[in-house]
Amino acid sequence: MNINPKSLNTKLHSILKQPKGWLFVLVLLQTMTTLSSFPVPKLERRVMDHAGILSETTINQLESNLKQFEVETSNQIAVYTTPSLHDETIEDVSIQIFDEWKLGQKNKNNGVLLLIAPNERKMRIAVGRGLEGALTDIQAKQIIRNELRPSFKSGDMDGGVTAGVNAIMATIRGEYAPSEDDVATTGNNSFSEVAPSGLIGGIFTFISMFIPAFGGLVFTIVGLLVLYPLLVFIFGGTAALFVAIFLFILVMILKRVLGFGQGDGGSGGGFYSGGGWSSGGDSWSSGGSDGWSGGGGDSAGGGSSGDW
Repeated sequence: MNINPKSLNTKLHSILKQPKGWLFVLVLLQTMTTLSSFPVPKLERRVMDHAGILSETTINQLESNLKQFEVETSNQIAVYTTPSLHDETIEDVSIQIFDEWKLGQKNKNNGVLLLIAPNERKMRIAVGRGLEGALTDIQAKQIIRNELRPSFKSGDMDGGVTAGVNAIMATIRGEYAPSEDDVATTGNNSFSEVAPSGLIGGIFTFISMFIPAFGGLVFTIVGLLVLYPLLVFIFGGTAALFVAIFLFILVMILKRVLGFGQGDGGSGGGFYSGGGWSSGGDSWSSGGSDGWSGGGGDSAGGGSSGDW
């Protein structure tokens, strides 16, 4: 089957001239972002041991402790062990899981995720924006170094996870302080990991304004997909999606202003802002055994990562 680029370009601009055409492109952008992401499981309970490293006794005890902690403080803590990171960084995976599960209360963003990938021997404590003052990157690093890593190295996964969760709760209560020699944070390390790809994505997105026709659209989408992890780090998952959409619309407007990508030479048609489109909002529910679900919060990229 032969595809005529000129004909494809004409059809593309014909679609974009229609109000619903913009909605189609925005949904396509979100779909492409979703397809490139970690397969986040449905949230069913506070402790989800998909890697099979914890005993049932430990899981039940952690569930009880975390439930009581939420009742007392409103802070939501979830533990997830994954059999694979699917070739993604543990920082990116933690953000995707955190924001999909909407950990923490909507207006407080007071959630915490303890993510463990035993096959890659990596772990991360991801902290919602509302708890970054109570559970700093330095404190999360210390918990990994002093509580989780020693037990994991000795093969005591139950003891390590229990000690780690207890330390997270104690830190939030103000009962667990970092030592004076903990001066570096992995928040900076996380930024250093997403910044280079973000810069490349930004360059791609900028260049796409000067590339006409279908090629420019492809460059814009690719650029935003590469830029997206940096946007998540800066704005959080939910806001990052809308920032990406805004940037896409802005690039399309600038292309028209600059005269690129006009195809048939007409500006034509109306413009649709996507006001009727939704990313899912806060109506999501886990459907878990005790009715527990995320309260609508999102992450901010804070926390610490480690290995053993």
